[in-house]
Amino acid sequence: MVEIRYFSILREKLGKNSEEISFEGTVGQLRDLLKERYPEAKEILSSVRIAVNEEYVGDNYKISEDDRVALIPPVSGG
Repeated sequence: MVEIRYFSILREKLGKNSEEISFEGTVGQLRDLLKERYPEAKEILSSVRIAVNEEYVGDNYKISEDDRVALIPPVSGG
């Protein structure tokens, strides 16, 4: 299982901190899967930074079983 952790506005939009799913594929494929699963968060999911095992990775990175994936939306401050 892959643990997915949601942060900031994405966590609020989905109403959960994390979930575990069975998944094999790339970060880009995971992003597409989550956009289908959570259409209400599609725009946010398009712009999140994704870290696997606490390191930022690109969309071509291959996710393995037991990886921890963090979805971190852009942050603005003032």
